Amino acid sequence: MSQGKPEFGYGEGRRPLWTACDRDAEAVRKALRKAGRREFGQGHGGFVVEGGGEGVPFLLACANDAEISVQELVQYEAVLIKAGYRIEPDPGDDQALQVWLPS
Repeated sequence: MSQGKPEFGYGEGRRPLWTACDRDAEAVRKALRKAGRREFGQGHGGFVVEGGGEGVPFLLACANDAEISVQELVQYEAVLIKAGYRIEPDPGDDQALQVWLPS
């Protein structure tokens, strides 16, 4: 990370996109927001995208009550598959999915 302007600009809420990984995570977030899914924020639950890059999947989680998370994960999966992403359940977390970028 360098000081100054982020190489890939800014995402939603002026989130700096310093790396290709940041840019790609923002693309996942953008697809979900465009489909009407809500990102986690102060006072409400929603999706969270973390990790990823260089062949490692992103982790997409729903930060909400378990009952709501199950329903939301189904929606997240449908949206991202339609956008060309590869999706698999996270074997270590039943409230998360692994997301690979489109080929």
